[in-house]
Amino acid sequence: MFSFLRRKNQQEAPAPGATGAGDGAGRGNQAAAEQLGGGGLLRKGARGEAVRALQQQLVAKGQQVDVDGVFGDGTERALRAVQGKLGLEADGVAGPKTMSALSGPAPKAQGPAVAAPAAGRGKREEAAPAAKQGADEGPREVLGNRMNPGAFARSGLRPAVFGKALDAFRVAWARGDTKRTEFTVIDYELPSDQKRLWVIDLATGKLLHHERVAHGRGSDLNNDGRVDQVGNTPEAGTSNVGLLKTAETYQGKHGLSLRLDGLERGFNHNARRRAVVVHAADYVDEDVVAGQGRAGRSLGCPALDPDVNGEIIRTIRGGSLIFAYWPDPKWLRESRYLNSGRGGNS
Repeated sequence: MFSFLRRKNQQEAPAPGATGAGDGAGRGNQAAAEQLGGGGLLRKGARGEAVRALQQQLVAKGQQVDVDGVFGDGTERALRAVQGKLGLEADGVAGPKTMSALSGPAPKAQGPAVAAPAAGRGKREEAAPAAKQGADEGPREVLGNRMNPGAFARSGLRPAVFGKALDAFRVAWARGDTKRTEFTVIDYELPSDQKRLWVIDLATGKLLHHERVAHGRGSDLNNDGRVDQVGNTPEAGTSNVGLLKTAETYQGKHGLSLRLDGLERGFNHNARRRAVVVHAADYVDEDVVAGQGRAGRSLGCPALDPDVNGEIIRTIRGGSLIFAYWPDPKWLRESRYLNSGRGGNS
């Protein structure tokens, strides 16, 4: 394994101005605590910002739950699971004691769950050679290992690109930017007719998804299927480069979609403002790509084939990292994740 951790519409979905899971579990917890201050309880059927704050806390504790402000079955299940891990009564009701406990450190990882690839087009179940790992060995222990950047070369993931992605992940993990071992790599230097997105579980070395992904029309002005530039400017329609973090899901004009927060100022920090999200697009369908020799272009979003969009989003939502590569000289020189020892961008 690695070694160190676990369809022909070309319009983008505008993202409603909702707060993302990455916007601060601290502020969210405070909001929930204020609502609960009078001894109130949050339970199934509740709605509002306090529920959203609770959901953010559950995401921060490693649960996969939609941050939508609606306390439904999924939120209740996630809350029961976390309460059990925290030694509380697992009743699925959030009171002051539960919210107080949620403010504490995450429970020790018992080894991340591995997403079992479902039957369907495009799924890959092969695993890369991995270091032997104990059943209860968490991601933190795996960090000391060293995965070979060439492990996925057979699938088209270039070792040099994967090596950079691993370096960036290592820095992000050490900084506490994520607690998730599912890691997405996009190689925008490859043409759009190729499968250039990989989702890998770094804790097991398993390739979870390998698919095509669209790039922005502002990054491919001559529409030849290749990225010529990247950018972070609103309304430019360009793709982002660098390390991003997945946040909450929502139902938009393209169906299930996933918001992203950029972690690199100057390179992708406007991702949420620009409504750069993961969503389905007919123009990434393999039949469309085969017919025109390239995928269609988005407005900057990493859009996916509708046949796989939902499954990928459910795998990576809620705090996992995406490493989007393109050889932008300024980014390669200044990224704090690629140049952590030389003081890159803040």
